[in-house]
Amino acid sequence: MRSSYQTAASVARPQHTNPLTAIARRSVGGACGRALLVTAALALFAAPVNAHGGPGISSGNVDTPTWLFLMTGGGVIAVSFLLTSFVTDRDLLTAYHDRRVTVPNGGAVRRWGGRLAGLLGVLGLGAVLATGIAGPPEAGRNFAVLFVWVLWWAGFTASTYFLGNSWPALDPFGRLASVLPTTGSVELPDWVGRWPAVAGLLLLVWLEVVTEVASDPRQLTVVVAAYVAATLVASVVVGRETWRRQIDPIAGVFDLYGRVAPVQRTDEGLEIVAPGAALTEGNTDATTRESEIGFVIALLWVTTFDGFVATPAWQSLAAPIVRAGLPAELAYFAAMLLGYAAFFGIYWAASKRVRTSGPTYRSAPTIAAAFAPALLPIAAGYHLGHYLPYLLQQLPAAVVVAAAPFAPPLTPPVLGLPGWISWVGPLSVLAGHLLAVWVSHSRAFELFTGRLQPIRSQYPYVGVMVLYTITGLWLLAQPTIDAPFI
Repeated sequence: MRSSYQTAASVARPQHTNPLTAIARRSVGGACGRALLVTAALALFAAPVNAHGGPGISSGNVDTPTWLFLMTGGGVIAVSFLLTSFVTDRDLLTAYHDRRVTVPNGGAVRRWGGRLAGLLGVLGLGAVLATGIAGPPEAGRNFAVLFVWVLWWAGFTASTYFLGNSWPALDPFGRLASVLPTTGSVELPDWVGRWPAVAGLLLLVWLEVVTEVASDPRQLTVVVAAYVAATLVASVVVGRETWRRQIDPIAGVFDLYGRVAPVQRTDEGLEIVAPGAALTEGNTDATTRESEIGFVIALLWVTTFDGFVATPAWQSLAAPIVRAGLPAELAYFAAMLLGYAAFFGIYWAASKRVRTSGPTYRSAPTIAAAFAPALLPIAAGYHLGHYLPYLLQQLPAAVVVAAAPFAPPLTPPVLGLPGWISWVGPLSVLAGHLLAVWVSHSRAFELFTGRLQPIRSQYPYVGVMVLYTITGLWLLAQPTIDAPFI
């Protein structure tokens, strides 16, 4: 979601021995390291383009043609796939992803940290509601706006894919719902799956774009209060676990982002794992409902949609539609649905294509469910690139306003950012895609046998990732404008 002040904001042994396995054994992450070096080198020569790392960040000048920048990014993903293809030793892959380091006193950290986080979450929710109503109306001076968009959506969200998902401990909505009795009078049919959460996520992002919820404290308060009410009612009617697992889009987003992190929560405490290792966990023989895959696609799409509607390209595309008489809000809604359908359709078509490129007897839903987690680092990389500059820029204002939320200074300080900060966006996007390639490679060797079948199975997904990379880099290379026609 945009936080802008402009618009607001089971592994079998290999049957063959790869002659390059000895090389790969020298370093578990050798392929990843080479790919990262290639990324850095190419980005150094191709990244001086217009990049809008986050809302409110000025764009730089373009020294390299945008088409060359985009082709370079797509080429990095293709090269990284070639490098990871050398790593075909299943024991090596298993060792990389199964290695765990237990955090000392992790149980105590989770126990006491959870209590403190729960208190902070409830207090933060109360402060948002109070300052949203009684605080100053200016977005840049209102604690509710700064807390939700700067500290929570930009800052806390980034913490989930770096430090793990702490939202279950912090979640003030769930804390409030836990004191209410659960009747469970309504039981959702099995076919529902997580489609309510998908719809909720799309709806929230659409509202953030077409309303002033990111710049008007009063509208923000209404949305937050409505979310509290929805949580309480749904938790009573369908049960807290059903609400959290199938309906709550916020919990779903943080759960998915948390799987990317090298810090993972366990029943005993905390563990440190290799980056992306948690994404390779799970039974690859289980067919996940389409809705589970759909939520992953939704998370990837909304990060793209949020950036796309703040580009001149969208303005040019939407202008004739709006002038023809379609309300702008409906044009945005149609774009949201059509774009999501396109993203889902492209991924599903690639999953079906794996059956012939592999080839394999496994069904397309099984394949799609196994590889869907590989898309999460892509969403995380784009989120980081889009919001980190914005977070750094607005963090001083959030701190100052938090000290006196009802009487903040007239002009809260805003941090000036150096020009090199525009490199954060492209590098973050590429880093997320490189991790996605590695996760996809690991999942392929869990799902398929032999040495060539897992590699060939990835061809369709590599094509999809190249397409996603080019799309993400293109968005970062566009100048940022206010969402037009609304």
